[in-house]
Amino acid sequence: MTGGNRVRYDEALRRGLAYNAAGQWQEAIRAFRFAINEFPQEPLPYAGLGEACFGLKQVDRALDCFKLAARYSHGNIAYMRKVADFQERLGRLNDASRTYLAAGEIHLRKRELEDAVDNWERAVRLEPNLLAAHQRLAMVFQRQGEARKAVREYLAIARILQMQGEQKKALQMCLAARRLDPENKDVQVAIELIRLGEAAFREEEEEEELVLERPSPPAREPEPASTLTEAVRQMASILETERQSLPPAPARQPVAADPLAAARRKAQDDLAEEIFREEDDGDLAAGVEDNRLSKLERDALIGQGMDCQARGQLDDAIQCYARAIAGGLDLAAAHFTLGLLCLERGRAPEARKALVVSIQDPTYREASQIALGRL
Repeated sequence: MTGGNRVRYDEALRRGLAYNAAGQWQEAIRAFRFAINEFPQEPLPYAGLGEACFGLKQVDRALDCFKLAARYSHGNIAYMRKVADFQERLGRLNDASRTYLAAGEIHLRKRELEDAVDNWERAVRLEPNLLAAHQRLAMVFQRQGEARKAVREYLAIARILQMQGEQKKALQMCLAARRLDPENKDVQVAIELIRLGEAAFREEEEEEELVLERPSPPAREPEPASTLTEAVRQMASILETERQSLPPAPARQPVAADPLAAARRKAQDDLAEEIFREEDDGDLAAGVEDNRLSKLERDALIGQGMDCQARGQLDDAIQCYARAIAGGLDLAAAHFTLGLLCLERGRAPEARKALVVSIQDPTYREASQIALGRL
């Protein structure tokens, strides 16, 4: 675009904002449309146009405008919150809850936990059965040491899973809650109800086997679980952003040839990715018999360990990573990180034990050998 286009765009944008401030909505709409004609992929005119449409009580049009603003800003949180707000005003509560869920996910990636929690709590107020939001809240509350709130979320997850016919998974979530608060009566009641439900279900199966002529009722399909995948899809629907429309990512500058430092950074990236990895059936169902930690519990310990490590609280970080590994986390990055921290704290036997595991992974082999050589 020429400099003349930019001057006209800036002037139209300035006038549009001034008209919005004065409540002159029609004049603002004309100004923002002119700006959009000059630069169709700039987010600000769409946001201004959305405000003007809202001023005229055209909420549907305002929603469309803020969707475009979110798209062209590549997920600006402020615009996404506007999208959710207008969806809520229009009674599209299911859409709004998933928009808040996606916004919380963006805040979590930026380690803005308070804002993430705020968005997820809004999401579950609108859609109480939104499983993914309860899962994230449980993880963050446990990570922050807020046991009572974490227990509440684990029980909510258990309730949703039980409604979907996932008795074992529901029980596993109750056991996770019990580990946080062994004396909690609500948890004990939930465990007993689930176990009684399983027993009753088995009795019904046995009766049906004895009465073969009795026609079997059609199997009820469980309601689909709300997962983070749904949130990402919802966000993609909001942003309507295709991969090829995004600007190319800047090439990373080569770092100094320090295998240990490079592996340490890679381990932090891998640990963060583990937190965002979707639970599979094994993650959610494991632990009912062997009392292993759920993935949500392990994720909370990973996040807490990373926080402690960043603050220099190495002994606390070691404890978190060790508990996560003992609870079933089998990730080379966790073993490598634990080994380095133990090495720094002079805990040689623990360092050796962890590094002997991480050396099996090609990604961490060279760095683990260097660390082992320092013992």
